[in-house]
Amino acid sequence: MIFSMETGKCSLRVEADDQSHTLRLRVHPEAPDCGVTKGAVQTALKEAFSKTAPPKLEGTYSSLFIGRLIDFPWLSHYLATTAHKDKGWDRNKGRPLSADINRYVAAILSKKEVTAQIEETFGDTGYRIVSASVEKILVGRFRDVPLYQGEMLSGKVPYDCMVWFRLEKR
Repeated sequence: MIFSMETGKCSLRVEADDQSHTLRLRVHPEAPDCGVTKGAVQTALKEAFSKTAPPKLEGTYSSLFIGRLIDFPWLSHYLATTAHKDKGWDRNKGRPLSADINRYVAAILSKKEVTAQIEETFGDTGYRIVSASVEKILVGRFRDVPLYQGEMLSGKVPYDCMVWFRLEKR
């Protein structure tokens, strides 16, 4: 474990696996009512990436695994509302009109407005997010989206999946 902090009803941990060249941002316990904020995530990642005393990040990492999107409500809500507004998403069927659903969701989570919120925590390490990759997408109504407090819009939208951010070091 590189860094750990308490936040809301849970803790955030940044872990590194040097053999597989992956980082993991872990919410413990995994529960949608944890209430992990964007600010807490940014703090945890910033602390991990700027740490100079052991244990610290060493080597080159190719991905940051964040696990289930619902553990990060602002990202889950962003995915749901973005898909709802998109003409390329069929709200009645709960799937994209033309693309594979994994590719569709990954494209939304790869947008600069998402990745910039994470990249800013990397400091001057030279890392940047190349793209997101996803699997196990859950689709449902807005009432199914944990901690969602916005307007209960009609239709089905993606709101949860397993997420990896692919990293590149400049």
